[in-house]
This record gives sequence, C-alpha cells and structure tokens, in this order.
Amino acid sequence: MSDDELLDEILDEVEALQQQMPHDRLAPLFEERARGVAPGAPGRAAWLAHAGEQWELEGDLGRARACYEEAARDGGVTYIDPRAEMLNVLFELGEISRVDQLLGELRHDLRAGWEGRYVHAFVGESLELHGRLDEALRWFSQGLTHAQRDDPENVDIGCLNGRYRVRRALGLPEDRYDLLAEDRRREYAAELDAADEERLLGAATSARPVTMAVLYWPEREFTAVLDTWPSLADLYGADHAEHRGIVEQHLRGLALEHAGPVAVGFGTLAEYLRFAEAKGHDPAESSTRAAYAAHLGNLRRVVDWPPGRNDPCWCGSGQKYKKCCGALR
Repeated sequence: MSDDELLDEILDEVEALQQQMPHDRLAPLFEERARGVAPGAPGRAAWLAHAGEQWELEGDLGRARACYEEAARDGGVTYIDPRAEMLNVLFELGEISRVDQLLGELRHDLRAGWEGRYVHAFVGESLELHGRLDEALRWFSQGLTHAQRDDPENVDIGCLNGRYRVRRALGLPEDRYDLLAEDRRREYAAELDAADEERLLGAATSARPVTMAVLYWPEREFTAVLDTWPSLADLYGADHAEHRGIVEQHLRGLALEHAGPVAVGFGTLAEYLRFAEAKGHDPAESSTRAAYAAHLGNLRRVVDWPPGRNDPCWCGSGQKYKKCCGALR
C-alpha cells in the first residue's frame, strides 16, 4: 500500500468514527489507534496527528501539543506536517520561542528540497490568525512559487487566497496574484450560482460544494460570550439550552436554502477575539461572527450536520440526536 493510500484509508476511518461516536471519545480512541502501531511504522504518525487535531477541537491544548510533538518525532507520513499543525496550539499556549524554532525547521527543510504537503498554507494561516501578517505574507507567497516551481500552471489555492487576504489587510496595492485571486473568486461564485440554479431545477449538480457553518458556543464559551456582550442573549438565547435550540433551528433553515453541506462550527471566545484582531474587525459586529463561522468552515474545524437519528448529537451531549437537539420541533 502506498503512503497516499494509507493516509486515505486512515482518513476514511477517522471520518466514519466522527459520525459514529461522541466527540469527547474520539481523541483517546485516535491515540489508542496510534499506540497499536509500532514507533516509526506506517500509520502511527497519522493517527497521532488526528488525535492532536481532535484534542485541539476539544480545547485540551496540552494533550494536542503532546500528540503533535510525538507525531513529529515519529517521522511517519501524515497529510499535513504535524509541526505546521502544531503552530496554532503553540500560539494559544504562548510558547512563541517554540513557534519560532519550528518555523526555522520548516524553512530549512523546504530549502533543502523537502516536499511538505500544505505546509505553506497552514503556516501562513496560523501566522495570519495571530497577527504576524508580514510573515504570513511571505509564507503564502513562497507557497505559490513553490507550487509553480515544476508546473507553472499549478496554483496553491489556499496560499493564493491567504496572500490576497493578508495583502488587503496590509493595504498593499493589487498585483497579478491578487487579480488572479479575484478571478478565481468570481469563477467560484459563478459555479455556486450555477449549482443553486441546477438545484432549483431539480438537476444533478457537479459544482464543488461549499460548507456553510453555523457558529455554536459550547456551554463554557457561551457563558463567557454573554458575560462579554450581554445583549447577545437576544440573539443566542438566555441560557445554553435555548442557544442549542436556536442553532438547531438555524441549521434546519440553512439546509433548506443551501445547495452544499451544512455544519456546526464550535467557537471559543479567545480564538474569536484573536481572529477579529487579526482581521481588523470589530468583535461586537455580527459580520465578524459570520466571518469567524466561515473561517471555521474553511478550515473544516466543524461537525457535519445532520447526524443520523440514532447517532450522537452534534452538540456533544452524548445523547442520541433524536433524543437531544433532533427532538426539537
């Protein structure tokens, strides 16, 4: 089995487990899968990286960091280099010296001819999110030239869009890559318009689906959000049970209107405030919250909706969907 086939097989199993099990049980299970593989053997690093991703989503940054570090030491194949995935966690933990160390390692490896999958886009995104825009611009730009080194027609879309965002935030004049990004955005919007038209006509659509994410605040984050902006109780609900109901109804309405997949984005107040600061947006504005939900969707840091009626509820309660948020009318 090739490396790519192995990674695809593991990813398929991860996605199946995400549909079948409560989210708080996934990270330990992914670690258990890794422990079942000998150090250095194919698959171990990939399972550790998935465990790191899941711990990060659960908010346990210490365990996420440990899994990413172990995956990096293992050296086995992964979809994304765990050093790049780890950067956001290290920023969150305030370990800036380790961030800079890893950036140096990644730069060295890339100069030596190493082919890092999605590394430029992931590094650029982390730097952008944490306000290091000049560095983010360099990584996004290098990702474009890296992708076109052997194939001039090959464009890394993640780097292209990231570079476009950062240059706009820095107030830089448009260049040829910015114009290309705008062209791609218009083409993509046209594809989505075509998909909507085909859906309305009852035709099968071949356009690439875009995930629409609804922002959901887990209970602790919900309390912190209302403590910060009490007026949001009118929008999100006066208590967390009401908030879950509002999100569920929003998801149902969106599913009727949107041609592509619908998902739940789990927000944290600390990350949201950093996101708003990095984008130069007012965190009290609804447009900023919408942009944050879209950001979570773009990163696939979401839970697909709806779960099966007998599957664990999307909200993380551990109950079956039909007996939890799925029971709402």
